[in-house]
Amino acid sequence: MGPEWSVDELLQAVIFGSPLALYVVDEAGLVQLWNPACEALFGWSAAEALGRRLPFVGPESVVEFDRLRRRVLAGKSVVNVQRQRRHRDGHSIELSISTVPLHDRNGAIRSVLGVSQDVSRQKAAEAALLREAHFDGLTGLLSRRRFVELLDRSLARRRCRDAVVYLDLDNFKDVNDTHGHGIGDQLLAQFAERLRAVVREGDAVARMGGDEFAVLLREVGPRTIHRVVRRIFDALVEAGPVVVGGREFVVRPSGGAALCRPTGSSQHVLRSADVAMYEAKRGGRGGFLVFDQLMQDAVVERVELEAQLGQAVDRQQFVVFYQPTFALVDGRLTGVEALIRWQHPDLGLLPPGRFIHLAEANGSIIEIGRWVLRQACAQLRVWQDTHPAASSLRMSVNLSPAQLRSTELTCDVSEALQRFGIEPRLLQLEVTETVLAADGASEALSQLRSLGVRLAIDDFGTGYSSLTSLRRFTFDTLKIDRSFVAGIDTSTEDRAIVVATLSLSHALGLQTVAEGVNTDGQRRFLSDLGCDEAQGFLLGRPGAAASIDALLEATEPLRFNELRRASIDAGTLRLGVSDAPLDDHTRCSTPSSVSPTRVRVPVRS
Repeated sequence: MGPEWSVDELLQAVIFGSPLALYVVDEAGLVQLWNPACEALFGWSAAEALGRRLPFVGPESVVEFDRLRRRVLAGKSVVNVQRQRRHRDGHSIELSISTVPLHDRNGAIRSVLGVSQDVSRQKAAEAALLREAHFDGLTGLLSRRRFVELLDRSLARRRCRDAVVYLDLDNFKDVNDTHGHGIGDQLLAQFAERLRAVVREGDAVARMGGDEFAVLLREVGPRTIHRVVRRIFDALVEAGPVVVGGREFVVRPSGGAALCRPTGSSQHVLRSADVAMYEAKRGGRGGFLVFDQLMQDAVVERVELEAQLGQAVDRQQFVVFYQPTFALVDGRLTGVEALIRWQHPDLGLLPPGRFIHLAEANGSIIEIGRWVLRQACAQLRVWQDTHPAASSLRMSVNLSPAQLRSTELTCDVSEALQRFGIEPRLLQLEVTETVLAADGASEALSQLRSLGVRLAIDDFGTGYSSLTSLRRFTFDTLKIDRSFVAGIDTSTEDRAIVVATLSLSHALGLQTVAEGVNTDGQRRFLSDLGCDEAQGFLLGRPGAAASIDALLEATEPLRFNELRRASIDAGTLRLGVSDAPLDDHTRCSTPSSVSPTRVRVPVRS
């Protein structure tokens, strides 16, 4: 071992080898000690600092430094602070400073020891974390966390008159999927700038994640919120397409708004605004709604129905109604369309509009669709075994997008045909243009075509790609949407559309069925133009199987010239013009005279 260090040598080694900046000042503020770490930290050499007031203390810091020194000299054992000091070259340094009083042999405080450490990087990192916590890195808008903090402050006020608008961009996923996330991010950044520009001064704007944004509207109430939100949405639409990478993108937001309630929580307000946005999207893209209690009740009902859907098949709560289709040339019954209903134990008989979208959302539509297909084929078998007139009766069954994407669809159809001994040509599967947009639609329809079943395009003319659909896919039947048929009596435009559709259908060799025929004038117009078949309230409402039994037992075809006075009532079917108001989905309507029953059918092994 080497010779032991003296105390002075050890002290010198510690002072001059320390990575911390150590300095000592006397009662007058003059530097008595200045170690090498001080030279490196502040840029002043020991020769320049010793015997002088601290050179890095500028005029703006003299008072603060002297106050700190006096606190230590007054007997404070240790004082810790974080302060900015100035380097010799002028730039500022973030320092963590500890000051300790130094006593003489008699216990009197003679000097102050300062220990400084550069925390600039640490402070910069903390500032970056704070920015990240408070601001969105892509758009520069407030972060979700900061937005919630501001909303909490609003709700804490005794009289809160603020509101939240929640919005997202329609079809933004298509932009990401088609053009990449880089283009998508640029689009979001530009939209954020537009949104920030159209809100009022004092309103807070945040990106909540993905393509979702929120605005905290200050000082609005039930009477003004619609006007304020409408102005924001109109301004966003009027701004026109967003140009990214030389491409134009039409940006249309959908949104929901909710008023703040002092008794509510921020999560409740955000959830309410989100619910309103979801309802706005259900009603069509590019709009907004303001949350109300009726909306909440509807959401609660949907959640409950969705939870009960999974067990409805096992509990045998579904029933199938059948709507007849007639040949316009002679009134013959040519087919029926299978339409599902839910016999809910508490809510009664529910039309498909109340639950099909929920089944599509949670995936139960596959099982439900398979059940309807089997029931329809089984019922057709019963009619064929019972009524000679049913030998050529056509059964139509609707397919959902999820079914068309399912790899099991072709097997399900083939199994049902074989199980019940149905000729493939007597089963017609109907799809809408929305369904045709599903991934794998072309392959699925090709496989179904190979089975020999008929394919029909339903609600023709209501989508954006009607002609494209006819060119891409091979169909047997075209069904004219009821919205055009309804206007035959009053609208020259709708009549023109129907005429053009029938002409196109004839040119392509398709059988044409008109939906929603509810007046004799509509029936005559369609018949004169050579429309093949029709269904609607004038001819027969959806009903239980007994309604079709009554038609099959009739010895003569339906006489259209007697429609206004004819009335066949088998407990489920009424013929004649209905005085009941028509909704937007005729096939979802249920006649008041119907007493729904489940059909028990034999199953062929």
